[in-house]
Amino acid sequence: MTAKRDLKRRVRERQDRTGESYMTALRHVLDQRPSVVPVVEMIELSEVGAAMGIQCRVRMSPGLAERIDAVGALRRLREALIATEGDPAFDLMRRVVMHGESPVIRPASVDAGRRFMARVRAGIGGISEHGRLLALMVDGRRSPEMVVFMLWLSPVSYVQYRPSLVLASASDGTLDGPGGLSLAWR
Repeated sequence: MTAKRDLKRRVRERQDRTGESYMTALRHVLDQRPSVVPVVEMIELSEVGAAMGIQCRVRMSPGLAERIDAVGALRRLREALIATEGDPAFDLMRRVVMHGESPVIRPASVDAGRRFMARVRAGIGGISEHGRLLALMVDGRRSPEMVVFMLWLSPVSYVQYRPSLVLASASDGTLDGPGGLSLAWR
């Protein structure tokens, strides 16, 4: 009930300051609340990726786009997937990105995602345990940048959509918070 009391107190304070009715003051107080769900508008790079032979949709966080060259990052990913052709840890990423497969996946454990993100924040790249996340160091505009390549796949067979590859950075805040962190380990 303290949240409700706090709301009422703030509404009454606004009423005293402005002379508004309770309902008008309530509407204004509620309008000042921060958005419950923060939205990050991703940059569409599917055409750029298709020109390089990438067979899935490609998107990038705007904060990362300001710091790196998208073409260079996608080139680096492509080179890494080709170089690891015999490594089974990279099979899922390679099948989706290079061959256009749309596998149905089971949700991964939250702990696996947390372990992966801890390694990334410590500057250690590599592939995640479940194969849906890959962290690579790429050339940035000012300094090297650790880029996280995330696969978005359908969790059920009855909903078909084209997989996406999302480029993000652990340092720009895209992966922070409950919504962003869930991107990294699902």
